[in-house]
Amino acid sequence: MRSNYFQRFATCAFLLLFLLGCGIRSNVFNTVFLRANDNLYFEGRWILNQDQDSAISDWPCSAFRFRVRVGDPSKTTVRLVWYGLRTRILVTVRIDGVSEEKIYSGPSTSLRWWKTSTSISFPSEGDFDVSVHKLTTAAPFGMGIGGDVLKPSKLEIYGVRISGDAIQIPVVNPPPLRFDIIGASDTAGYCVDGTPETSSSSYILEGWKYENCYRTSGSVLAQRFNAQVSYQAASGMGLTQNAMASQEWQLGSLTMPEYINRTLMTDKTPLWPYPEHPAPDLVIVSLGGNDYNHQGDNVPSDAEFNAAYEELLLQLFMYYGVVNEDKTIRQGKIPKIVSICGQGSPNEGTDQNRCRPCPHVEEAVQKFQENNAVDLAIAVDYIFIPCDGSVVTGTNDIGCDGHKNALGQLQVANYLEPRLKDIMNLTNTDSNVLRAPYFDSMEETVHVRAAVRG
Repeated sequence: MRSNYFQRFATCAFLLLFLLGCGIRSNVFNTVFLRANDNLYFEGRWILNQDQDSAISDWPCSAFRFRVRVGDPSKTTVRLVWYGLRTRILVTVRIDGVSEEKIYSGPSTSLRWWKTSTSISFPSEGDFDVSVHKLTTAAPFGMGIGGDVLKPSKLEIYGVRISGDAIQIPVVNPPPLRFDIIGASDTAGYCVDGTPETSSSSYILEGWKYENCYRTSGSVLAQRFNAQVSYQAASGMGLTQNAMASQEWQLGSLTMPEYINRTLMTDKTPLWPYPEHPAPDLVIVSLGGNDYNHQGDNVPSDAEFNAAYEELLLQLFMYYGVVNEDKTIRQGKIPKIVSICGQGSPNEGTDQNRCRPCPHVEEAVQKFQENNAVDLAIAVDYIFIPCDGSVVTGTNDIGCDGHKNALGQLQVANYLEPRLKDIMNLTNTDSNVLRAPYFDSMEETVHVRAAVRG
């Protein structure tokens, strides 16, 4: 028996070597590994780690794209190699305007030796655009004691392995516009994938499983305007103080302005190299809700809030290379910065009233316009989103913990889109509107459910 086994093994090995020696092409050996720092198109903020051939990000909706030309899909294997503690990612495969989506989850506990190899399938032959978005925030338990005790939720991409009847092709026509989106829980997508029936223990202990920045109004708008987007957002963040500031151990002492210039929210260094990247075309700022809600009587005065808001806007203009420290204007593109406020439902309680801070935000924007040069004043705008049920109704559009689900976020995007086009002087043709099929109607969006694989 042993002799027969050895003979069969030797015969198979000889035939394999013979086929290779004759130059017969086999799809099994047509393999390429796209390392994280090579041939991938990154959006948002990433650190490219040359030593470990990885790309790392922790801000929500950080993304990367690549393209694959598929011959026979049954003979094609494409695998994404990644790791993400308490992280969910969305993989989108798109061809000719038709998309297929799947959500994948990393481990709930730290397994540093574990790398996930996620298989990406294709429905047919053709040239496919593949995108991967980080759906979750950097510190789902907050930047206070939770951030001190628990490891951050970073997405680490090690590369893409392509084998079989497929080749990697260059990314063409990346989104021409750039958006920066800054805010707190609504911006970050907190509880978007939850329901009003989701228990408090679930969203407190496993809130990252319900975060989905890709279904937020900012992401919807970026897709419609054909823009790449960079998020600086996290739940509970404020301008002058974070939510529940009297319990600083929960969210920490640093407010959002002190995180904005970080490459990774959970690391003090390196800072984001603004001069190495084009300035955005549009910046959407949604801050102030946590300064005035969840605080009891400990809220900032108008003077304090106005001063902090002016400092934030000037800080952003300086980061984007528009303003010097003495407030003189440099030459170059001046981004539009639009402050938004509101977007609540009529069912909100007195301590979760999203329209409560809006008079303060509007006044702060007006004060900035009055106190600064004309070029900066006309670059800053304000949009109020009503909380009276005309935008978010409170029926079928609420996720968990009183936050909007995908439909609620979509309704906010529908409200903002024409107003932002007016501010940016864009028409449908100018903005090269990109509408994915799942955003064609509110009714369709309600029933969209991506396949989830653990």
